[in-house]
Amino acid sequence: MKEIYIMLTQMGTLVCKSIKFYTKAKYNHVSIGIDPQLKVFYSFARRLRYFPLIGGFITEVVNEGLFKDLSDSPCLVYSIDVDVSTYERFCSILNQYKMNAKRYKYNLLGFFGVLFNIPVHNEYRNTCAEFAAKMLHHSDIYKFSKSFSLVRPDEFHNIPGLKVVFEGTIKELNEKFNH
Repeated sequence: MKEIYIMLTQMGTLVCKSIKFYTKAKYNHVSIGIDPQLKVFYSFARRLRYFPLIGGFITEVVNEGLFKDLSDSPCLVYSIDVDVSTYERFCSILNQYKMNAKRYKYNLLGFFGVLFNIPVHNEYRNTCAEFAAKMLHHSDIYKFSKSFSLVRPDEFHNIPGLKVVFEGTIKELNEKFNH
């Protein structure tokens, strides 16, 4: 068996605080990864620290960038066990995103679509939850019962078979797994 990791965070940015005000959810960002050291994750988010409107597919490292600057932000990491063929399929799909990272943009219209329950599809644009939902779906790990573009980070808690690996701050996560 292999493990896929799902990390939920609540970063301290103005955008995340605004989303939390609307959703009332404890966590409003989702990332996925395969790193057993829980250091490297992938998601859709801002590419520039001080300009949230330019976003796309990104690599998130727990002791770099926003995660380093906002290391007191709360996070929750789940793992889910998958068989080797599912893991390989997941990695293959993830590699397609990594190899074509510049092609992918943040689905800003999709973000607003979630607020009004209106699906907004674009093959090369995703929100963080839309990306994670697609990854899980296309890897045959989990199928959401709605449009990918309407999935919210707080819905990932409902996936059967998840195990809590860590809950605390990003700083504590980094200290526990990357010493």
